Amino acid sequence: MKLEGVAMMISICGVICSDCPAFDGAAKGRAHQQRTVEAWRRIYSLSEAPERIACGGCLGSDEDLFHTSRNCLARRCCLARGYGSCAECAQDSCPDLEKAQSVWDEVPALDGKLSAADFNEYARPYCDHRVRLAVWRDAIQGQKYGRILKNRPKPNQT
Repeated sequence: MKLEGVAMMISICGVICSDCPAFDGAAKGRAHQQRTVEAWRRIYSLSEAPERIACGGCLGSDEDLFHTSRNCLARRCCLARGYGSCAECAQDSCPDLEKAQSVWDEVPALDGKLSAADFNEYARPYCDHRVRLAVWRDAIQGQKYGRILKNRPKPNQT
């Protein structure tokens, strides 16, 4: 379920937050929260209360974040540095990002084990997070490189 007028939001590690069932879960209503609790119990063996199916995304406050993400070290690093995501960081390898992304690595294996509807609703937002972040990083780094080239002094022409 998507909220009307909500743009795609990507987490600091590349997950599509805006497609996650917990994103803005309270606004989607109690029935949505209950369906998500039941699906997550069946799929991921998670035991959540319906009112906990709510999240404002990684860059929000701890109070608005899904409880399992509050201690994410990659998130804390991005917030401390003022980054919108790990894609903005020049560091090529990061144990905090690796740990954050590893949480989602097994989710694509659920394709074919779940109904298409369940996979699309409860698994797809977490798939391709590494590729998504790498593409985003390349785009950001390309923009930075383009600005450097554009602003560099021109060679003397004689």
